[in-house]
Amino acid sequence: MNQLLICCLLVILLRKIDCSEDEFRLLKDLRENYDPVERPAQNHSEPVIVQLKILLQQIVDVDEKNQVLTVVLWFQTLLNHQNTFSADQNFDARFPVNFVVHHTGEVLHAPPAIVKCSCEIDITWFPFDEQICFLKYGTWTYSRSYVDLVLDETDLSPNQSMDMTYYIKNGEWTLISTDYLKNNTMFEDDEYSEHFFYIIIRRRTIYYGMNWIVPSILFYTSNVLGFTLPPECGEKITLQITNLLSITVFLGMVAEVTPPTSESVPLIAAFFALSMITLGAEIIFTILIINMHFRSAKTHKMGRLVRLILLEWLPWTILMDRPEHRFKKPYARLLSSEDKVIPSPKASPYLRRSDASASRMVQKQSASSLVHRNGAAAALRCISYEPRNGINRNYQTDQETDSQDSNDSFTMEVRDTLHELREFLRESKRKMTEDEEEEEAKEDWHFAAMVLDRFCLYFFTVVCGGFIMIVFL
Repeated sequence: MNQLLICCLLVILLRKIDCSEDEFRLLKDLRENYDPVERPAQNHSEPVIVQLKILLQQIVDVDEKNQVLTVVLWFQTLLNHQNTFSADQNFDARFPVNFVVHHTGEVLHAPPAIVKCSCEIDITWFPFDEQICFLKYGTWTYSRSYVDLVLDETDLSPNQSMDMTYYIKNGEWTLISTDYLKNNTMFEDDEYSEHFFYIIIRRRTIYYGMNWIVPSILFYTSNVLGFTLPPECGEKITLQITNLLSITVFLGMVAEVTPPTSESVPLIAAFFALSMITLGAEIIFTILIINMHFRSAKTHKMGRLVRLILLEWLPWTILMDRPEHRFKKPYARLLSSEDKVIPSPKASPYLRRSDASASRMVQKQSASSLVHRNGAAAALRCISYEPRNGINRNYQTDQETDSQDSNDSFTMEVRDTLHELREFLRESKRKMTEDEEEEEAKEDWHFAAMVLDRFCLYFFTVVCGGFIMIVFL
């Protein structure tokens, strides 16, 4: 019962629907006696003029790795059809749309399309680069004597060959201009036309500046300022190695974006490569500075040329000061007669005692021996006196003989004591001289390391600043 009611309602509705008899007759007349191979021209000797126009909507993506440009556009064609008209809607890969036919015979076809075209990417000035890509259109079947393509310049902006009415800005690329070029070529005595629509775009650098360039400059700055840290600081070389690894990571990111080509090297890749070389050189100099700082007179001896360069010429060049020392100019230093290398006195192998325990032992024994000798001398002075009355001359003679022997023995003991005291004083003086020379040599090595550190600070500051100005300015 319900199905019967539904059928009745459908019959009633169908009777109420009216169609245009004129439209039906028009479509019937257009399709009648139509040959799709026939050109829509009344005179076969005249070409069919087709007007081209591209309405650019959006730049979707620029794949630098694969060198492919993806855009969304409408490709509009307009021709004056003097005969009946029909076309196959599946003649290309664009979205199928209807043809707009005017009463004057003009036929408009404007299908939207997502177009991917190959684009030669020039990465030399990446990320400050400009790319020029083009879309190429032409008739591959008919020559210009049959079909002539012309540019429709209606409603075009200045310096634009594409209609930018519906254009949506891209966040990564800035559209500079769109140019048009028509090229006519001869092939087998026929002239064919090629139409090039150029898309000139420039990369926006804010993203790369904030995420790549600014961190790399900070790494550069922190690495150069690492030369201001004292060599005793254990983080001096760790800081530079960490910056080197960071620059390596950034260089890998650039390699992932840019195409693997050997025709050109990206500017920022060259900057990161030079940064790696500079950081490697800084690490080498830092190792040399730390090694020089911990040298001493017992392990290394500073040569005359090294002393002149690191302790005289280089400090004078970079305007360094050293307490209680005045640097001279290089030529004045060479001509000065006061600058003579005086060899230090060599100690006797029997008297040279460098360890502290031996020194304390010698000092203790000498002091105890001196006290013992002084006590014996005082006792002898108390005993040795002359009697007032000569009672017994023989006894006095014997007494004088004993006193003479005692005096000779005392003299020998005093001489030995003085000899030991002199050797002790000589050894003490030599020990003090050696300590002073060792301390002075250690200070010279420390100052040489400081001079080299300061020189590296100035030198790499100039080098890094020059790299940054050459690359980014």
